[in-house]
Amino acid sequence: MFSPAFAVFNFLSIAFVLLPAAWHWTARNTATLLFIFWCLVTIVPMAINSVVWYNEVDIRAPVYCDIITKLRIGGDVGIPAATLCITRQLEAIAAARQAQFSAKDRYQRRIVDLSIGLGLPLLVMSLHTVVQGHRYDVIQRVGCIPAVYWSLPAVFLVIIWPVILLLAAAVYAGLAVRLFIARRYQFARLLESSKSAISTNRFIRLIALSVTQIAYSLPVALCVRIIQFTTIPLNPYSSWDNVHYGFNYVGTVTLQQFELGSKTYLRLQELNYWQYAFSCTLFFLFFGLGEESLASYRRWGMAVLRLVRRRPASEDHKSPLPPATSISLPPYPRSDSTATEEREKRGFTTTGGVFVTIEENDYASV
Repeated sequence: MFSPAFAVFNFLSIAFVLLPAAWHWTARNTATLLFIFWCLVTIVPMAINSVVWYNEVDIRAPVYCDIITKLRIGGDVGIPAATLCITRQLEAIAAARQAQFSAKDRYQRRIVDLSIGLGLPLLVMSLHTVVQGHRYDVIQRVGCIPAVYWSLPAVFLVIIWPVILLLAAAVYAGLAVRLFIARRYQFARLLESSKSAISTNRFIRLIALSVTQIAYSLPVALCVRIIQFTTIPLNPYSSWDNVHYGFNYVGTVTLQQFELGSKTYLRLQELNYWQYAFSCTLFFLFFGLGEESLASYRRWGMAVLRLVRRRPASEDHKSPLPPATSISLPPYPRSDSTATEEREKRGFTTTGGVFVTIEENDYASV
């Protein structure tokens, strides 16, 4: 469980997200940028943690763990929320409820996307404090994870949100797929009339990303929560002081202790921790190998080659210039006797042809 491949893929996933991110930043698609943001927020700490706590569960870098555990709560909600924003956008385009999208419509849609994809995760991050029984926990090869006091308020404030958002995203994705199939022949004209920045090819890739993300994350999240609800009794939330008593405690779980539980639950938990690398890999497969990204990679490669081949300007002046050489071609033949006598005096024979005199700095030759 949590083999070295877990750490390797976590670091590779950072590159998987960053490589196509530049093109999406240029496109300014809010929903896709939110997906990239939350993928980075979750995968970067996961990659670091999988190396730092690979062989031990020592309590180190407490402030760092305080920060990333809060970000982990936000990422668990943020990725499903970003997926919901993507599927909402695709469903609105496929439904063609408007002939055109004006600048005001795009602004309003951006505000709604930011409210769902950024505002809601930040709200859940703040609400997590209500049910944060102690500081955090440390699992070997996983690192710092958020601590949640298992109670009814925790279910509604933190636990249930990823499932709700994924279910809503699944509904919008289903509607978008159905509308796309029904209007597939005139879909390109539909996108052109709506003045959308999304092409048919990009629409297909976005819907494929969303459907695959939902198909992986939703069953895992549902199974994990069902097992937790059926096997772990909810604790009573009597008071704030009781829940937060001994708040500075940090729980540690070694790999051997982690594997003592139910095998099915452990496998589901492992799949749950793999979902961040899975989301990044999906994003790269659908967008990192697209035409726009490949064109960007070619431009980067050409820029690097030009940088390598470029010689410093000073190298052009290192070798001295060769001595000046003049070549004179006097007109020939000449009929005047004076020119003939001069040539005979200098030892030249008049056998016909062209005389070439080369004069350099130190010598002259003919």
